[in-house]
Amino acid sequence: SEWPELTKPVKVIETKANKLSNRFFPYNEIETEAIFSLDDDIVMLTADEIQFAFEVWSEYPDRLVGFPGRLHTSSNGSSQLKYESEWLNDVSIVLTGAAFHHKYFSHVFTYMMPAAVRKWVDKHMNCEDIAMNFLVANYTGKAPIKVTPRKRFKCPECANGDALGANKVHFMKRSECIQEFVKVFGNLPLKTTEFRADPILYQDDIPAGLKRFKYVGTI
Repeated sequence: SEWPELTKPVKVIETKANKLSNRFFPYNEIETEAIFSLDDDIVMLTADEIQFAFEVWSEYPDRLVGFPGRLHTSSNGSSQLKYESEWLNDVSIVLTGAAFHHKYFSHVFTYMMPAAVRKWVDKHMNCEDIAMNFLVANYTGKAPIKVTPRKRFKCPECANGDALGANKVHFMKRSECIQEFVKVFGNLPLKTTEFRADPILYQDDIPAGLKRFKYVGTI
């Protein structure tokens, strides 16, 4: 397929090694303070949602600001930590599959974060997003910000046929990541919040033409 007409140049960088940690490498080509990290299977976001998220990030550049929210919990009251994706009000993790962060945190991730975390990410090809949440929360002492109520992001036809079994393994691996990162960081920096940012007039019953952000998903 052909690229759409763009007003800005697109640069494709081929890395020397297939490492998941390359996602947050502070490439010289990045000139802006804001970095929008986006997975290639996230297809349901609108331009309004992305613009709104950027404006929220501009107000809170020391936070991770994004769409998919997740939560860490303790298992049955024990000290064993679990990774959860239930549709709850609480959020302690914003997935970097669709999120803004300051480019400084890419520098910290690559050069200042404990190397054991990056090695874990690259070995297991997983949890780079959880690692970034640990890093930012540890650095700022603040929770991430989820924007808009949208909960679905990927195309339905991209779903795996054995989704139930795959999800169980996925959550086990993600929980293991949290427990490992707690050991490396020496603490649990993740902060839980019930805050979500929505556009002004988002749920007001007024004509869409009066709203600045007209196309904000509700699911």
